[in-house]
Amino acid sequence: MAGPKIKQLFFQTEGEGFAHEHGEANSAEKVYVYLELENDDFNETGPFGVTFTAGGTVQSGQSHQSMQGNTTDEEWFTCGPLHAGHHELKITLEPEASGHEWDEPTVEGSLWVNVVQARASAIPDDSEHSRDWALVNILVNADNFLEKPLTGARFYARIVDTDGKTAAHDGEVDDGILSIPQVWAPKKDATIKLYVDALYGNEYMRLEGSGDFNVSGEAVKFKAVQGFQDITVSAKDEQTAAHKAGAKGSAGLDWKIIKVGGEISTEDSDSHTTGRTEQWTVRVPRDNLKLTQLV
Repeated sequence: MAGPKIKQLFFQTEGEGFAHEHGEANSAEKVYVYLELENDDFNETGPFGVTFTAGGTVQSGQSHQSMQGNTTDEEWFTCGPLHAGHHELKITLEPEASGHEWDEPTVEGSLWVNVVQARASAIPDDSEHSRDWALVNILVNADNFLEKPLTGARFYARIVDTDGKTAAHDGEVDDGILSIPQVWAPKKDATIKLYVDALYGNEYMRLEGSGDFNVSGEAVKFKAVQGFQDITVSAKDEQTAAHKAGAKGSAGLDWKIIKVGGEISTEDSDSHTTGRTEQWTVRVPRDNLKLTQLV
């Protein structure tokens, strides 16, 4: 019989709430690994062992109870801080009970993380940096590609100066408002890098954008707008047009018809029948954010 399958495997860093299959961490933070397993519709797996290693060093080993047919399960693992270098984060599953042998002796999955040496703290102390940094409140008004408030999302922001020092913050998007209270920011020549996990259909889309800003008071305000693409296709109806354009989810929420053109005649080369279709222009979301400083 087949063992359980690895449905999802990703890692997050200590200060960041987003998923990575391959990416970067620094030597001062922990790394969290998420594992989701699924079993087929017919067989029970029997109990099995789960071993987690980081850079070849065992971080944890445990027994997992048997999974019934057509079930899923999830686990979290922790490692680090890890020293600078390239590390393999590996999960190994092995059957533990006779009578429940798998087709393959093990099920394995791996991630790679590049750990860089942590920079000096971006939080300035009063004596050394108070002239260059300020404690401010940052507010971002975020709209989706349909010019409606971005909802159902979580964000992560990095504020970077010209020397690469970074202050970070994460939180929830509340009806299109991203609030970053009392965060240190450079008074001039600063850059904010914004990452938002926004719901699109039944999945999350990672939105990314950046913008330069200067601090002139106690608050910094931005406008963020999600990018979009207008795709024109030939189709007999709205749903077919949306499918051809690669749209997911529901009309008016996850995509929008913005133009319907005139009828055109088409011929199906397989069936040799002629039908009537129209030109449809479908607006679909893209994963970029445009940030503009307002104040």
